[in-house]
Amino acid sequence: MKILYISRTRVGSSLNVVYIKGLKENGVRVESFRVASGGVRGYLEALSFFRKNKSDTDYVFIGFDSPLLVIFMRPFCNKKIIYVAFRSLYEGLIVSRELASPFSKKAIYYWLLDFAAVHFANLTVVESYNQAEYFKKLFKVSKNKIFRSWIGVDEDKFFYDPIINKPDKFTVLFRGALQPETGAEYVVRAAELLKGEDVRFIMHVGGQLVGKLKVLIEELRPNNIEYFFDFLPTEELRILMGKCHVSLGQLSDHERLQRTIPHKAYESLAMKLPYLTAANTGILELLKDGETCITCKPADFRSLANKILWVKNNYSISERVAENGYRLYQSYLKSHILAKNLLDRVKQL
Repeated sequence: MKILYISRTRVGSSLNVVYIKGLKENGVRVESFRVASGGVRGYLEALSFFRKNKSDTDYVFIGFDSPLLVIFMRPFCNKKIIYVAFRSLYEGLIVSRELASPFSKKAIYYWLLDFAAVHFANLTVVESYNQAEYFKKLFKVSKNKIFRSWIGVDEDKFFYDPIINKPDKFTVLFRGALQPETGAEYVVRAAELLKGEDVRFIMHVGGQLVGKLKVLIEELRPNNIEYFFDFLPTEELRILMGKCHVSLGQLSDHERLQRTIPHKAYESLAMKLPYLTAANTGILELLKDGETCITCKPADFRSLANKILWVKNNYSISERVAENGYRLYQSYLKSHILAKNLLDRVKQL
């Protein structure tokens, strides 16, 4: 079998590479192409790539965040198109980042792109069952055209490394892009409550809400947090995660957390690291409280502080939770398993 994998986003990003790698591990010949050029030129380059390779191609996969590419390719493509969306552009830019109001011209434009893409594609891949329901309602698309498949993790970059030693002082890691659903403010307030508990916090963050977080830090001035307003290279991030005792997930009660699962959840599972997250329905599709993750109440810094203390004081139990999460990852979330499940569905088209 041969598949063409074309994307506006980097084919080396985790949202694409997990399935490219997994397809190859299942014996599929994958030819990938990133539309790097802007405007019409980039789409013409994608079309040229398709025409050069279409003769023995079985399926065309379109990568994450590329709805316009699906729309453009449809009239020229006589192969089944699988759109590996995971989430909609509308959700990412309007619901999450709040770049425009829900009924603005910009929001309607992004909605139209997503609507056309999911109807033009033969199958659209989304990240959770709740996400599938959201797509069906928002874009009026048949359930037969939606397939839930976990995002997974780039196994070459995030993996369990027993050689990395943890420090004596209990260390909590919070990292990622600051968006409305992230909940970084609850970490700062929880740290303030735990100032006398011999707990060290590390925050590596960036993104649109850094300014608001800095104002809160200046107001509370907790002395048990180390702040870094940047994003680490992947290898440095992996080593830092390995040196921490618990990884914090998304902590707010934002609407998007009803249906999304952050990358750091999969990365923590792959690294056998206890994962503490707000108990939102998206993450609880994949993980179970007390079995494969630890949860606190959403948007509640006191609940978060209490759970951090619980992890610290019951670390042997937390390690068993992390071990269970690692087994879940090994059994169901490896790239070759995810790709095999998707291939089985694609063959039914």
